[in-house]
Amino acid sequence: MSEPQTAAELIQQGLTHHRAGQISLAMDRYTQVLRNDPRNADALYYIAVIACHEGQFQQGIDLARRSLAYRAGQARAHNLIGQALHRMGKIQDALESFDNAIECDANFVDAYGNRANMLSELGRTAEALSSFDRAIALNPNSPGDWLNRGATLHAAGRAEEAIASYDKAIALDPDFGLPHCNRAHALVDLGRDTEALAGYDRAIALEPKFAEAYLGRALALKKLAQIDEALASVDKAIEIKGDVAKMYEARASLLRDLGRVDDARAADAKAAELIAKKQEVSEGGASAKNKIS
Repeated sequence: MSEPQTAAELIQQGLTHHRAGQISLAMDRYTQVLRNDPRNADALYYIAVIACHEGQFQQGIDLARRSLAYRAGQARAHNLIGQALHRMGKIQDALESFDNAIECDANFVDAYGNRANMLSELGRTAEALSSFDRAIALNPNSPGDWLNRGATLHAAGRAEEAIASYDKAIALDPDFGLPHCNRAHALVDLGRDTEALAGYDRAIALEPKFAEAYLGRALALKKLAQIDEALASVDKAIEIKGDVAKMYEARASLLRDLGRVDDARAADAKAAELIAKKQEVSEGGASAKNKIS
């Protein structure tokens, strides 16, 4: 007869399944630990991770807080809570959680990048850039932090500096389409439309279903007076993602340039419909929350 497995062994098995995407098997191991020890902080944390991954953010927060109640000072748990709060639209609360993570571990790199993103959303650009710089000092090889630093600079109107950050992200992960697309946006703002077009084409080559890149490409083509090509690019964006108002607004503008007034009105009407629908959803209250049983 085999010896009963320890909590540490069960957690390790759960992590192995978790990393392999075998979530039900991972949950089985974590819940087995909790049956024997309801105060096991590791099992609670990993179940919280699964809950958040499945979109059950409040449950994930509650589980992570239980984990912290049994073992204080876990930077990872505060970081997870912050990520869940961000997904729930609670930016200021998320920022406080990332600050708590850093207080627990001054070298917890993920928290600095996440904190920077919250500060950027709150319009606190200088603080956001300082937090990105700290994250990059701890891990210079994070394309995500370079990308988000670039987006923060771009939003602040510092397009040249943004391009430099996007270049770092691209150097670290040349096959990631988003930095190419964002870099192209910055080039458009600088009037470098031909370079921007090449950037959008590169992003699309990497990610053929990248609707935002097709839209950006259309705007660059419009500035280059290639209206028919621009319209074809917008139509491709809409084919990929047909529920975005700004795409129909761009289509309407191009159709007016081509003298197709009735078609432009139809595109404007579709954009207005999507805007109204989005407002209705945002005012209609929260969606139902599922729970892990």
